[in-house]
Amino acid sequence: MVREPNKKRRRRLIIGAVVVVIMALIFAMLAYNHYNQKKAAEAQSQIDGVPTATATDFQQVSPDVPLYVLCVGIDDKTDDKAIFVGVAAINKDKNHIDFIMLPDNTKIEGRKEKGTQTLQSVYDEGGLSLVRAVVEDIFHLPIPYYAVYKTDTLAKMVDMAGGVPMYVEKNMYQVNAADTPVVDLYQGYQTMHGDDAVQYMRYVDSDGNISRTLRQERFVKVFYEDREKNHFGLTNMLFMYRFWNNVDSNISAKDMAHLAWSFRGVPVEDIQFYILPGEVGKEKLDEGYWTFDPVEVQKILGTTNNAIATAPDPEEKDKE
Repeated sequence: MVREPNKKRRRRLIIGAVVVVIMALIFAMLAYNHYNQKKAAEAQSQIDGVPTATATDFQQVSPDVPLYVLCVGIDDKTDDKAIFVGVAAINKDKNHIDFIMLPDNTKIEGRKEKGTQTLQSVYDEGGLSLVRAVVEDIFHLPIPYYAVYKTDTLAKMVDMAGGVPMYVEKNMYQVNAADTPVVDLYQGYQTMHGDDAVQYMRYVDSDGNISRTLRQERFVKVFYEDREKNHFGLTNMLFMYRFWNNVDSNISAKDMAHLAWSFRGVPVEDIQFYILPGEVGKEKLDEGYWTFDPVEVQKILGTTNNAIATAPDPEEKDKE
């Protein structure tokens, strides 16, 4: 007759202990979230106190009109050409980004009676301003913001991030005109540091420039995914603020830090990547060029600002 009360007492003690542990965990989580919010508020307060160095505010005029940013990567250690060109359509209100990559051998027709050129050679001729004018012509859209990465900028970003863990899909080896290696990477999973990342973004294989563009897209995805999964929003905000001061851009470091904070927890699946629609030229005069399709370009551009409506749901229509 004595055992039953002992069992009940033991059960009450166990239940009480479980309740205490759960309450302790809840308290710890609340305290941790409060600490993070406090630190984030302090960091944002410090960043807000820095004057903006640009004249253009990085603000959306409408939730359906994203902020268009021209992103250009310059290989200034080999031939000083644009080897990375992309347009980011950033929608801060919807926490979404559409990133359109332009192969650097994209065919450009007849600027200043120079005949056929590539997007890569346009930078060599007229720098960022001419590249921006050409890309605006392709998209029929003003692109008010820009960010230019040179080789040292990219290397510093990767090194500041502690490297990028990724799988290099094959051995990569390339030499310059002086027979000096400019790319020497081995196949396999590895942590790529700054110089490795530069080599990976620079490499051109027998498949040509479109293959390099696809690899560059993959690198951007892996870098973002690693930051989003393995670092807190506060860490990414401060990282972007520190790093962005090394980038040639008319977007302030303060605005980029705020952007990083607003995108905390946004998975890489919410960032859509596209290659400028087109194909490798089939005619003799077009060999070696990426010839874009103007109609398909406008269709992709429409997805960035909700210009193309989705097909109506038949069931919803019947309900009406």
